[in-house]
Amino acid sequence: MSVPSLRIRLLNDHPVRPDGDYVLYWMIASRRTTFNFALERAVEHARTMGRPLLVFEPLRFDHPYASLRLHQFAMEGMRDNALALARHALTYPYVEPAPGAAHGLLHALAGNACIVVTDDFPCYFLPHLVARAAAKVQVAMEAVDGNGLVPCRAAPRAFPTAAGFRTFWQRAYASLTAPFPTARPLDGLAPPPTHL
Repeated sequence: MSVPSLRIRLLNDHPVRPDGDYVLYWMIASRRTTFNFALERAVEHARTMGRPLLVFEPLRFDHPYASLRLHQFAMEGMRDNALALARHALTYPYVEPAPGAAHGLLHALAGNACIVVTDDFPCYFLPHLVARAAAKVQVAMEAVDGNGLVPCRAAPRAFPTAAGFRTFWQRAYASLTAPFPTARPLDGLAPPPTHL
């Protein structure tokens, strides 16, 4: 396993389905195809199970702080990701056309998945969204922390001051930073089938 176990969090008690059609990566925070621990973890599962990778990258219509500028920025990134992924994975960039239009979409995609992997991002509305999704899907779901050099869960407590966190970080840095995410986690992944 190349992704450190401290960065991986199992979100529910459902089993992995080895006979599923694909490994599903729900890309919601680390929206990039390089240096991405969650993508790397999804690729590991795809290789181990001999299944294709499906990358589902949605954009909600009415997420908090939604604006035309942020949507344009996100959609340009989604286009670039779809192009970068095209040779290695099935891609599903989805921009919600109206509030609520995506309701049930993740659940439907997870219904055919071996496992769902997503980003473990500690703020915004994403923790609540991920917790709700993990309770609804009927397959194993993992969240992978790719937020920084030291995994968020490595800290034994919340630090009320920057000085306290700095002291912890300086002591923990050497033992918790290796390995770094793979620069190109998709290299060597078999092309996706055309029949799915």
